[in-house]
Amino acid sequence: MMQRHELWRASFAVLMSAGELLALDGPARAAEDVAGEVEAEAAGDNAVSVKLAWLQLSSPPAEEEPADVEREVLRRAGVSLSYERSLIPGWLELEATVLFAPGEGGLTLPVDLLLKKPFEVSEHVGLFVGLGLATEWFEAGERESAYGLGTQAGGQYWLTPQYGIVLEGEYNLLLQPETVHEVVLATGGALRF
Repeated sequence: MMQRHELWRASFAVLMSAGELLALDGPARAAEDVAGEVEAEAAGDNAVSVKLAWLQLSSPPAEEEPADVEREVLRRAGVSLSYERSLIPGWLELEATVLFAPGEGGLTLPVDLLLKKPFEVSEHVGLFVGLGLATEWFEAGERESAYGLGTQAGGQYWLTPQYGIVLEGEYNLLLQPETVHEVVLATGGALRF
């Protein structure tokens, strides 16, 4: 009889210990969840980036021009500055970008305003595609502007929740005053806040 009582007592002690562990595990998990939320909030809904960029502008020959006439292709390197704001976290972002591309004959200044759809591949890797408005300001003896449609695709590798590396490509179709194709490749650093 005594052994049975000790067996029940030991079983009860084991169940109580397991219950205590489960009770302690709940607050520990809640603390981990809160820490994860704080870390996610620490990353922020804003980002700025500074990138080195390569730019190419080309226009197709006009219909009245002979087929053997080559059109001028403008290639430049420059620095791109971007500000990004999350409108709907995980679903929609707004980005404004300015590229300073000085070169022979003057300054080329593309400005883009894009809506982007982010895709989180992992904790550190994100991809995105974007669509929006593109403008181009040229200063080559005289000033002129062009307007059109902008597209963008790229990726981000976040070294920490705040600091990352960005690689992106853009294709812009500028329609005014004449049709111009613009391609931009850029890479650099980003800061989330």
